[in-house]
Amino acid sequence: MALICFDLDGTIVDPLLGVRNCVARVCREMGLPCPAEATLQDWIGFGMRESLARLPGLEAPDRLEEALDRYLDAYREDGVFEHEVYEGAHLMLARLKRQGHRIYIVSSKPGLFARRITYQFDLNLIFDEIFGAELKGAWQPKTVVLERLRQSGTIWPGGYFIGDRGDDMHAARGHGLRAIGVTYGYGSRKELLDAGAEVLVDSIPELDAWLAGELPDAEIHDAFTRAE
Repeated sequence: MALICFDLDGTIVDPLLGVRNCVARVCREMGLPCPAEATLQDWIGFGMRESLARLPGLEAPDRLEEALDRYLDAYREDGVFEHEVYEGAHLMLARLKRQGHRIYIVSSKPGLFARRITYQFDLNLIFDEIFGAELKGAWQPKTVVLERLRQSGTIWPGGYFIGDRGDDMHAARGHGLRAIGVTYGYGSRKELLDAGAEVLVDSIPELDAWLAGELPDAEIHDAFTRAE
């Protein structure tokens, strides 16, 4: 049985549409300049409070807090429904589950939203646990999150961490996990390699094939009872 940790945004689901629409709504309501698409892509995988703080007009703490509240309201109402699961993710995850591996989501987005998104795509029962940030807490590097999970005995060295950002790779290397970078998300190949990625894959089917070769375990659970 292997331990496999997945990032969520840019690894299992594409969140860009929801982020784009929610940020546009905040900017419209507060009379702020809307950031370019490339800027929004750079924000994915990091904290929204810290990202919004870069916008002109949100220098004052009370204005930033208002913008964050408006964003969270928009995300709760509409943004969580504006995600796409990367093609092939369901089949890959269900196969890993049938093999009996421990499978976690470790996300930088609020846990409330991470659980809602996986639920809406019928992924919630595949994962053994879904770890996310506090709703309005400061962004924390994944290595801090993994340190808490290591101390609690939830993760252990020798497993895998799969993500699309350098932060994921740093966290993996810092806690004895193999750092597997996916290039179809929002981190560049250079970002992933500079952060210590051991393996790079360009698609979910390629990731699935790599995992099947790395973990050729027999399926020990019934397909219709374990990954429903």
